[in-house]
Amino acid sequence: MYNSYMILRIIRAVISAVVLILIGYYFGLRGLKFYAVISESMLPTLEVGDRLIGEKPKKLRHGDILVLDDPVEEKGVIIKRLIGLEGDLIEIKNNGYLYRNREKITEPYIKEKPIYIVGPVKIKSGEVFVLGDNRNNSDDSSVWGPVSISAVRAKILMRYWPLKKFKIF
Repeated sequence: MYNSYMILRIIRAVISAVVLILIGYYFGLRGLKFYAVISESMLPTLEVGDRLIGEKPKKLRHGDILVLDDPVEEKGVIIKRLIGLEGDLIEIKNNGYLYRNREKITEPYIKEKPIYIVGPVKIKSGEVFVLGDNRNNSDDSSVWGPVSISAVRAKILMRYWPLKKFKIF
């Protein structure tokens, strides 16, 4: 009835279908989404054109790279670094350094020290404070203050493109 070629095709089709279902299930279950960098606000960490994968975060941590609803542009999204969580006291002093809860924070990922002053700002319940790594060329919480935690769409897990710059965050 069936020859070996036909059986091989059926097996290959079944395996392909199972793999596609598992990939779809994984992406749906984890809530993984794809994002593209469209501004220079996260230089040097992320460049325009970089492609990223993010997931809805279960727990936020200082230093996470987040995708948020843009507080200025309706239906827009922005990518920023998480600097402050509920209860934190955030301040950028005239020496260009970030202080969290009065402790100077080392930030090797920023492009340059900011030339502005912020705060001190106490982060309220249900809010986060985010900044771009390109501090002097980023609209972020230094401009519009803390944002609602409900605006957080995703935490970036990895950069998958360009391949030569592949990185897991």
